[in-house]
Amino acid sequence: MTSALLIGMGPGLGRSLVRTFALDGHKVSFVGRRAEEIARHQADLRAEGLDVTGYAGDAGEPEVMDRIHGEVAQKNGPPDVLIYNAAVIEPSRFVTCSGMGEVKYGTAPGWASLGEPATREYVLKTLNTNVVGALHAVQSVAPAMIERGAGTILLTGGVLAFGPWLEWGPTSLGKAALRSLGLSLDKELRPAGIHVCTIAIHGTMQAGTLYDHDLVAQAYLGLHHMVPEEWRPEFHFRPDDAGADPDSPEAR
Repeated sequence: MTSALLIGMGPGLGRSLVRTFALDGHKVSFVGRRAEEIARHQADLRAEGLDVTGYAGDAGEPEVMDRIHGEVAQKNGPPDVLIYNAAVIEPSRFVTCSGMGEVKYGTAPGWASLGEPATREYVLKTLNTNVVGALHAVQSVAPAMIERGAGTILLTGGVLAFGPWLEWGPTSLGKAALRSLGLSLDKELRPAGIHVCTIAIHGTMQAGTLYDHDLVAQAYLGLHHMVPEEWRPEFHFRPDDAGADPDSPEAR
């Protein structure tokens, strides 16, 4: 049985990814910031008969993550699959205030806005989680993958990497940097037998739509099972034309 590690557990895509990979036969470890929520996710998924273990930790804190990586490797062995799904998700602009208390698209839950222009410290904080945390995770699992000559590293990107949305300045910056990191890692690690792919999700995930969390999770699993001849450095999940900027005047 192979081992998978997801960093960035939540009730949406994170939980769907854990369930999807566990049902595929992986021993899945997952990491999230809130201990009570992690314990609840673990209990619920184990009640379904799935081999999962949750860990409470912040992806932006390397000392905490080093401890978790050690515990994961001791329990399930070095991960064969790493999924980096962690991000600071908070609407904000760089210079002006939008005046919106909440940003909401369709029927998906909304996000409370930062409420003020992003400071230098805030931007660095988001980049620490959205990008540097991903690099730290890769550096933690890649040596064993290189030694094994096989592995899969999947990074959760988005349409924001290609065209920033008005209310998502720092998040757009992070997704663009994460995409660049993934493209670089593909060049570096593909010769070692490791598939690195950034998944660009071009719409807001909502249950019961073409962007249903479970559908997106199945795409991740398909990327893991690709033969080397089919590997790609990035994958666009875009089943329709819902990738336009919803904050643009044309969309209002």
